[in-house]
Amino acid sequence: MTWGTISGGPINFFTWNSLYPYNYSSNYGGQYQFNVMPSYLTPAQAFGIQNVFNPFYHFSQMMGRVNSMFNPFANMQQMMLNQAAYANGYAIGENIGTGVISQNLGSNITGLKAQLEQALTSDKLTAEQKDELRALKREVEALEDRFNELMELQKYGATSQQVRAGITQLSEEYRELRDRIQAKAEEIQAELGGASSSEDGDTDDISTTVPEGQTISGKLGTLELVSFNEDMVAADVDDDNVREIVNTIYQKVDGIGSGNIKKYLEENINKDNVVEVMLQWNKHYAEGYEKADPLGLPETLMDERFMTGDKIAGVILSALEERLKDYQGIDVELYNMANTQLAIARRELQSWWSNEDKMSEAINKAHKCISILMYEQAHA
Repeated sequence: MTWGTISGGPINFFTWNSLYPYNYSSNYGGQYQFNVMPSYLTPAQAFGIQNVFNPFYHFSQMMGRVNSMFNPFANMQQMMLNQAAYANGYAIGENIGTGVISQNLGSNITGLKAQLEQALTSDKLTAEQKDELRALKREVEALEDRFNELMELQKYGATSQQVRAGITQLSEEYRELRDRIQAKAEEIQAELGGASSSEDGDTDDISTTVPEGQTISGKLGTLELVSFNEDMVAADVDDDNVREIVNTIYQKVDGIGSGNIKKYLEENINKDNVVEVMLQWNKHYAEGYEKADPLGLPETLMDERFMTGDKIAGVILSALEERLKDYQGIDVELYNMANTQLAIARRELQSWWSNEDKMSEAINKAHKCISILMYEQAHA
């Protein structure tokens, strides 16, 4: 019957209390648990479950049924109230749905713009190719401006139906623009691939190039891709402190409960060990979570708290942002890729409707780029 359970950690009682009648507390093993019922229950069902052992509640229900048998006017009143409740609930649901669609469209436009900005930093593009990408970027920015104007109209009284109609039109334009950008990217990639092949025969994309057979003496083993996710890299780490941190994380996230994992990460994860901790986790523990958490350690951490899991993974994100600064000037293109992915993850962390999968993917891609930068610096 439990949808989400919080036990043994800091509780946001304001949020928990706002979920009434779906919230309830329990006490097992000498510890209080703060629970939330499944969302498929109606408020009436949830309230009934709350009062399943309350004799006064059952007596009131019985008297209500008896009264309705002899008072048809009361039944009509109830029907009117039910209809009004349905109308209000439908309107609330429609507003929430419109908000989700708006958030997704805004994220898609921002992501498209970030990809173009990232591409424009490449020193492999010709001036003509950059001009073509800048023209496409201006179209994306114009679409972004229209989207922001639509969101402003919503604040000034536009109905959900009007906003949704505008979003539908902008979504169609976004898809058309995205397809044109993708086609142009493939065209440029083909041109670059031909040029690269004629020069040295190497057409590997830098974003997926992992140093082969290289180790960092005395600390890190060979860097390798994780078999089930090409965005994740792994390596053996010969460091007792890193091994202890990774083993402790495993003890805290495995099974029921989280053991104050956020506090532990804040006290033990920093820019000097975050890359190594993730490498060690991906090497020795990620495979055990392959089916449940195919996006690696960030996804595993997000599963540890109902509604606030992204804040736990945010500790990893902050440490990676600081670590990246150590590799500025090693490889400009790879550095920019890592910086872009961290920006995407930070945007998701700060969004009201956070996409945890998108955040996990971005953290893994950034970690991969930083790991390669670290190896490139060691073998420069």
